[in-house]
Amino acid sequence: MKHLSLALIVAALVSLLIQGAIVIMVGRPAAPWPVEVLSHPRVSFAEEARRAIFFTPDLAKTERSMIAIVGASAAQEGFQPAIAKAEAPDLLIHNLSMGGANITETDQIIDIAIKATPSQIVQRSVLVLAVSYPMFVPDSKRWSDPVFVPPDAIAEGKIISDIQREAMRCSSICDPSSLLFKYAPEWLISLSRDRYALNLRLVPRLPAHITDPILKWNLWRYDPRRKLESKRAKKSPGNASPAPDEPFLVIAHRQMDFLTKYMGQPEGVLQEEQFDKLRMLIDKAKGVGFHVVVVDMPLPSWHRQNSPFFAPYETKLRDVLASYTSAGTIDFVSLVDAIPDDEFRDSIHPNAEAASHWARILIERLRVLHRFD
Repeated sequence: MKHLSLALIVAALVSLLIQGAIVIMVGRPAAPWPVEVLSHPRVSFAEEARRAIFFTPDLAKTERSMIAIVGASAAQEGFQPAIAKAEAPDLLIHNLSMGGANITETDQIIDIAIKATPSQIVQRSVLVLAVSYPMFVPDSKRWSDPVFVPPDAIAEGKIISDIQREAMRCSSICDPSSLLFKYAPEWLISLSRDRYALNLRLVPRLPAHITDPILKWNLWRYDPRRKLESKRAKKSPGNASPAPDEPFLVIAHRQMDFLTKYMGQPEGVLQEEQFDKLRMLIDKAKGVGFHVVVVDMPLPSWHRQNSPFFAPYETKLRDVLASYTSAGTIDFVSLVDAIPDDEFRDSIHPNAEAASHWARILIERLRVLHRFD
């Protein structure tokens, strides 16, 4: 027993020395405030999962009502906290959206947010669920897609999200589906998690995973904060609008075609799985006291017209939300046609110059629905 105690003391001291050395060499991890999962520039889905796991718990610092936005990459870029703050200095807007998230992963991020945020703050706050049809891709397709998931992970045959995969380094306290995470007090979870968070500053110094193909995409590495000088011809006085930029349209249409294949279903067919999860997510958020606003995200007009999934998605989404909206338990905001086509940089994301407009439109709609203290 004496030897065991001595061994535990030595192990604890060695661990503290290692952590101290990490802090001295690379510093402590600095989470953005307001909280933002998106990194500038983008790195990878794995990086965003780590930020979601270790930065979202900073919501514990929130001392007044907030707006928490959860969705996928279009919501990340369209509603950036720094830009939203410039548009509405009186509001505290966190963006917990994660690139490539489906409803399952969105639910996991919300679990982390609920765990961290004081209940009295939750009950005065708004949860914005920013959804679009690609977020309703089934788990079996999303989490085994070789474009996004490393081959070794696919070979294991486990259907787990990026959040769950990155949480493996501290699964009992980082994975929102673990029993300890669900039932242990937040202060204990936070104390344990901080030990792992120190290692975050080391990650950028390590080589990227060689099987992370998303890093090869220039579109993915795009920095949405970067202001680029428009390459399109300027409209001359008295003349009609210039012809569309053909290379841009080609790339954008290819991306839409990719999303059609990405859904993994016969064209126009949407499984119930993710819509059922949306119902459970809304019930959970309402149960803890959030004011829930479901936002149907913008798409270019040509995308809405040509995608085989858009119209079925619109019908299904409204059917799922009908009982909530008719009872007044949630609010629904449609932004699908609120953004002009020239404010998209591809088939789904805003261009850098349009981000302020996107944020302004969302804030205006939310102000109509809610008063914020």
